Amino acid sequence: MENDKNVNNSELEELKKSINTLKGKLTTLESKKKELEKEANELIGSTIYQKKEEIERSYNEVLKEAEVRLKVAEKEKAEEKKKNLARVIEQNTRSVKENNVYLKNEIKRILEEKKLPGFVNSSFYMSVWNPLTLTEKIGAVLAAVIVFLIPTIISFVIYKEKLIAAFSNNILRYIVIVLIYLAVIFIVGFVWLLVERLTKKDLDALKEIREIRKNISDNIKEIEKISKETSKEMTDDKFDYTKLDRDIEAGKIEVEKYKEKKKEAMEHFVNVTQVEIERRVGADARAGIEAINNEIEKVKLELTQIQNKHDELKLKLVEEG
Repeated sequence: MENDKNVNNSELEELKKSINTLKGKLTTLESKKKELEKEANELIGSTIYQKKEEIERSYNEVLKEAEVRLKVAEKEKAEEKKKNLARVIEQNTRSVKENNVYLKNEIKRILEEKKLPGFVNSSFYMSVWNPLTLTEKIGAVLAAVIVFLIPTIISFVIYKEKLIAAFSNNILRYIVIVLIYLAVIFIVGFVWLLVERLTKKDLDALKEIREIRKNISDNIKEIEKISKETSKEMTDDKFDYTKLDRDIEAGKIEVEKYKEKKKEAMEHFVNVTQVEIERRVGADARAGIEAINNEIEKVKLELTQIQNKHDELKLKLVEEG
């Protein structure tokens, strides 16, 4: 009797071991199933992403090339319009520009005839030595300010430390600064008087040069006015841009065509290709998952049978006491 009980206990232990083994096997199979499902989803996702990227990249490259051709056509027209505008402005301003050439030649003649230096025909000279207008008078004031700033910068900025080191006595140092001022003013005054003597031999000539310079300035303003008016009045119908317009229109049609094709390709990918990828890749994965499911069902059935046998034996041992 005791031997039968020992046998039954031993069998019960074996059954318990088998149950634990089958539970472990079931856990392993379920983990493997989850791993296969994860791998399948990742493979489907990566395949869809790569294919989508390939389609987008291909169409983007073609579309970019078409857009470049369109920009080239538009640039060609813009350059042609610019050239035509320049030609029209040149025609409309030619007489005024020629007048300025004549006026400049007249100034040269006066300078040579009166033996005046060339810098007389400059805004700087007119502002500093012969100021009449408000702008010229402001220029003369600025020139005077600069003259007085030169010794200030020398004394208190550039050579400040050297002057302090050389002349520790403040009174002596300020005497040197005053001498610097006097030297600068003397040099400037000498240059001023020299220019006055060289240029103011004939005031009527200076007056005539000033008048001619004003004529030139007025002509320049007239040229600018004509240029602006011509730019506003310029329209495409004044020139033949038929070929260029056709190239631009063809470029626009080509760009729109590739945009539409890209849109259609992406819609086809989502509605057809993506579904096909999911079906094809999923089919390969489902075969492996199905095999695992079959194995899981077998293990569950075997586990149920052994569990029942274990429970029955356990109850029998309890009843036998």
